[in-house]
Amino acid sequence: MSRSAADSMKQKDKYVYFLYSEQQEEHRKKLEKDRNRTFIPGKVVVNGRRKIFTELSVTGTNNIYPDMQVVAEGWRSKMTFVEPTVDAGK
Repeated sequence: MSRSAADSMKQKDKYVYFLYSEQQEEHRKKLEKDRNRTFIPGKVVVNGRRKIFTELSVTGTNNIYPDMQVVAEGWRSKMTFVEPTVDAGK
């Protein structure tokens, strides 16, 4: 791989924050339940342990939910995670 290609890939890799809010989780679950769907929080592996998160952010903040906390952070390409999803049900 050329140096410019490697630099280009590095520029695309973002430093991300995995945020969790119990209030946000409950709010999303209620919203999706009203639509006959199920909100499933994301999961990120930190030091061999899985942690759930409700939002992936590049800023590390969320001004909507006061109980928001950072559960993990790092370069997106280096993290092992599954993003939050919505199950449409049957």
